Amino acid sequence: MSRLENPLLLDGHAHWLSQARQLGGQHWVANAPTQVCCSDAGTPAIPVTRLTRQASGDSYVASPRAAWLHYPQAEAARHGRTTRLLAAAASGPLAGLISAARLDSAWHINNWLLSTNLHPQWSEDELTLLTDTLLARQPDAPLLLRNVCDAANPGLPAMLQAQGWLLLPARQVYLCQPADPAVWRSPNVKRDQKLLQASPLTLLGPDQLGEADIPALQRCFRQLFIDKHSALNPDFTPAFFRLCLQQRFLALHALALDGQIVGCIGLYQRYGWLTTPLLGYDTSLPAELGLYRQLMALLLAKARERQLALHYSSGAGEFKRHRGGVPHLEYTAVFAHHLHGRHRLALSTLASLLQRTATPLLQRYG
Repeated sequence: MSRLENPLLLDGHAHWLSQARQLGGQHWVANAPTQVCCSDAGTPAIPVTRLTRQASGDSYVASPRAAWLHYPQAEAARHGRTTRLLAAAASGPLAGLISAARLDSAWHINNWLLSTNLHPQWSEDELTLLTDTLLARQPDAPLLLRNVCDAANPGLPAMLQAQGWLLLPARQVYLCQPADPAVWRSPNVKRDQKLLQASPLTLLGPDQLGEADIPALQRCFRQLFIDKHSALNPDFTPAFFRLCLQQRFLALHALALDGQIVGCIGLYQRYGWLTTPLLGYDTSLPAELGLYRQLMALLLAKARERQLALHYSSGAGEFKRHRGGVPHLEYTAVFAHHLHGRHRLALSTLASLLQRTATPLLQRYG
């Protein structure tokens, strides 16, 4: 994406990166205590993050241990599931392998501390330059790239593997092509769009939201993603909401009932994709209002309006399948060829364990 296409979007990313380098990732995400560096191997510059400390409450967007151990444990406990993955975690191998592979100290490439980082279409030469530049500056730890999916970035997984990266299964995500007329023939899509258009709630766009709305926007997000789902989700700070309102890092939209904000969504557009790393609503209100359905209907409509592919991210699989979402396995890629043999062995063993245990679980429960 060139600066001429959307200078406001790039300004928001530049400000995010500048502040994160000075204040740490927790300036934007409260449970992401990270050092943030900048890689200028490509254009535009991208963030590279690493944990500065470890705690049980670290978000999975910053901590591999949270992503592969703490989050699955919490989800399984919440749903009352006993799985082979939990059995492995309980007996210690998974936690031990994460430590032995030095993943807690990994440098995360292009990590904006969002659930879904959207990547450019790197060429082989660009990826090699990026890897070599980071290894020259940060030779003491693995390199890690989240959100690797062949359907979102065709050829990227194969390119990474050819250059020596290992792919570890991470999530099942749902991708949609809103330009496909079949999506709009779905009865669920038709009902959702009708609900949004006939809603008694007021839809507020980015230009109608301001500083005074930040507490309500943050409260809606936290009620759903932190309080109802998991404290390991990224906990966006008031400063992050302010960044979105002032520089459209995410384009915030809200639903209001009797003048009070009761739902919100943040739209993230990059590299031909639209996704939503931020969504929430007042969970105390009656389900009959259909707040989630309305917000997701808005997301789908905006993707079609902007002629973008839609990245539904993970979770709520059945809901998303009925709204054009096609499941795809997403990976986290790890590069460790520069580390001692024992660390590489731990990483390859971890990759094998996750392929055997996590992959079928993600495909079944994702």
